Amino acid sequence: MSVFDHFAKEERPFVERALEMLSLVERKQAMRLTDFVDPRQLSIFQSLVSQVQDVSVSASGGYEGAERVRIILHPDYLLPEPEDYRIVLLGIKADQRFHSLEHRDVMGALLNAGLKREKFGDMFTDEKYCYSIVVEEVADYVCTQVTQIHRTSVQFERVSWDQFTPPEPRYMEKTITVPSPRIDAVLGEVYNLSRAKALVPIRAGKVKVNWKAVEDPSHQLRAGDMVSMAGFGRFKLLEVAGPTRSGRIRMIVGLVT
Repeated sequence: MSVFDHFAKEERPFVERALEMLSLVERKQAMRLTDFVDPRQLSIFQSLVSQVQDVSVSASGGYEGAERVRIILHPDYLLPEPEDYRIVLLGIKADQRFHSLEHRDVMGALLNAGLKREKFGDMFTDEKYCYSIVVEEVADYVCTQVTQIHRTSVQFERVSWDQFTPPEPRYMEKTITVPSPRIDAVLGEVYNLSRAKALVPIRAGKVKVNWKAVEDPSHQLRAGDMVSMAGFGRFKLLEVAGPTRSGRIRMIVGLVT
């Protein structure tokens, strides 16, 4: 059985690149740093490390519990230091009296500035503060080039990690009832879509569960799953409660704000 048989077809290009990087580190006995990856991509690196010898996978997103991280592949005997990850915390100053910046606003501004998603990590928005974590090599570019978000003048500036306290995840809770925990049924209830309309993005590979594309509409969701659908955002299945009198399943989902 090939190592590729353990991964979905759409993941194979990433698996190939990961294997190449791991082999390079094994051969040259030197560290290799990636851009930001999501939890699924991190798990792929961790599962592939068994394909090489004496190579380790270390990761950091700038703070404990970061969702998106940079990975350092390194020989077992060569341990990375925090500065080796080359991660910068940027604070965003903005007058939010007329428009409160949201996560998607900041992401859209960075993407419109020509940056790839892999160049920035987690982002936090609040009426009091906004932060964006980026790779070192684009930090100065962001500070000088991104000066407006949705007609709101903004100023990005480097902030010391000592001044940063990661906020708790924020969810807008919603209670739904579904006939089964199938992903098409849950998506339909969460986003007020018919079952037929929910099938379209699933079969197009635009729905991910725990950062992995799911194209089977009968996929069963479980408490703790993080679900995303392109163009609609993300939600976490917080709780699966007991059945209602009509036999439907009651769920509590948390829409990521």
